[in-house]
Amino acid sequence: PSSRREKPNMLRFTANSVQRTLWKRSTRCHLSSQAHRKQFIINAVGLDRPGIVAEISQKVTESGGNVGESQAARLGDYFSLMMLISAPAEQAESLQANINNKNNLPEGLDATIFEAPQATSSSTTGNTITPAIGYSGVFALSGADHPGIVHKVTSLLAKHNMNIERLKTEEEIAPHGGTTLFVMEGVANALEPLAKTFNPDTIRTELEELGESLNCDIELHDDDDKNIQASFFGG
Repeated sequence: PSSRREKPNMLRFTANSVQRTLWKRSTRCHLSSQAHRKQFIINAVGLDRPGIVAEISQKVTESGGNVGESQAARLGDYFSLMMLISAPAEQAESLQANINNKNNLPEGLDATIFEAPQATSSSTTGNTITPAIGYSGVFALSGADHPGIVHKVTSLLAKHNMNIERLKTEEEIAPHGGTTLFVMEGVANALEPLAKTFNPDTIRTELEELGESLNCDIELHDDDDKNIQASFFGG
């Protein structure tokens, strides 16, 4: 057998070195651009009509902003929109002035913008820390409307340190009898670490008892059943 050692492939080493250098430069540029951007939250509401989202997003783009997450809903005759956007720090003032100036917005549309608080970051890595979800539940209510019904349900969940992630309320006509029903659907999370006393079955029992006192049905299901959430939210 030959005792000669295979010569190193210098072309391969050079290519790997160039690739690592480009990756480091790309990472530094990305981190630098992120560090010089600010996040804002926009709330907009107006009579429902075509083009509201397009008009708001145009104002954001004109000021150098970029739309991230957003949620929109029709509430009666009105349309409500929330946007999480980012913009270069040097253009933050012009962005806020552009949105807050009602003369720059279409007639009948009101919007407000405020800077989003900085999320908690790791002191060693600088990465944003996202708390882990220890439990997620889908809750649903259907029955007669009562003053304070939303407050009573959400207060019960808050008592168990559950945070509302999604919430939808509406009125609908009962299939039999023609009476008006109040419907509430939502997703609530409890973050880790869960309290030793945290028990979804206890929360279910308390919600059922609250429902009996309000003459309505209240259910809580574990959010690991995607079919349940899809049926609630039409997903």
